[in-house]
Amino acid sequence: MYNHVAWNSTHEARDIVLINEIEKYLGDSSYIKERHIVIPDIIPEWAKREAKLWINDENQDAGFAYVVRTMLESGILKLDFIEKNCEENKICLQEGDFIKYSHFDKFGNISTIKHTVESIDKNEIILKEEKTSSEGKINEEIVLEHDGLVKSKDCCEYYEFLIPTPKNLGDNISEKIKIVSETTYTFEDQHKQSWFATDSTGQNTKIIDKNTGLVFLHEHHETEVLSVGEKTKITDSNFFDSKYDMKKFDIEIPEWWKKTTMWMLNERISDSEYLRAMENLISRGVIKV
Repeated sequence: MYNHVAWNSTHEARDIVLINEIEKYLGDSSYIKERHIVIPDIIPEWAKREAKLWINDENQDAGFAYVVRTMLESGILKLDFIEKNCEENKICLQEGDFIKYSHFDKFGNISTIKHTVESIDKNEIILKEEKTSSEGKINEEIVLEHDGLVKSKDCCEYYEFLIPTPKNLGDNISEKIKIVSETTYTFEDQHKQSWFATDSTGQNTKIIDKNTGLVFLHEHHETEVLSVGEKTKITDSNFFDSKYDMKKFDIEIPEWWKKTTMWMLNERISDSEYLRAMENLISRGVIKV
C-alpha cells in the first residue's frame, strides 16, 4: 500500500481509494470503512457499539474516552476555537507554538523560515529556527526576552514576527513603522481582525493579528513606484489551532453522561444533538479525555 499512488495524496477521496485496494486482498472491509470514512454529524456504528458497552458497565471510562478521542481526531467532533490568552506587553508565545513563513526576495528566490518554541521560563524564550533555501538548511537558536527583545543580538533588536499586545491605531510597532488602519487577513479559512502598519514612505508594510500580535505579512519595496522588493508571508502555524490537546488531561467523564448517551442510542435525541452537546462539554472542561 505504501507504493500506491494514493498513499501520499491529500485528495478527499484518498481513504476510499485505499480501502477499495484493501478489499481486493481482504474481501470485507466494512470494519475499516466504519473507522476511517467520516460522515458529518453521523456517529459511526462501531462507536455506538463501544458506547453501549460503556453505559452497561461492560467497558471502562478509558474505553469510551478512546471513542471520543477518535471522533475528535477524525473531525466528527469539532471544538470551537478559543482565542489565545496573551499577557499585556509581552509577546504571545507558549511551548510548542510554531510559525512558518515563505520569503520571496527581489530576484524571485524563495526560502522558508520556521520558528518553534523550545522552552519558556520566567527570564527568556528559546526558539529553534530552521531556514531552508536552494543552498540547503540552516538550524539556529534565538533567545528572546518576554517583551520580544532578541538577547543574542546587539542592543535593541526586537523579534520581527511577533509584537507585544495590546496595540491601538496610531501606535508604533518599531522605530519607523506604525499602525495606520484596520484590516482583515484570511489565514487557514479564518478571517482574522488585523492591523495594517507602514512607515512614512509606504515602502515597508506589515499586517498583524490584533489579538496575538502575530505578523501575517511583511513587504518591503525598494521604491514607492516599483513593486520590486521582498515579501515574507505566513504559510503555516498552530497559533490558531483548535485541536484538542489530549495529552493535557486525565480522563474525566460525568456518570450522568451515560443517560444522555443512552438517549442517543435509543434515538430519543439525534446524533447531531448528541455531538453538539458533547462538543460543548469538552470545550468547557466538563468532559476530559
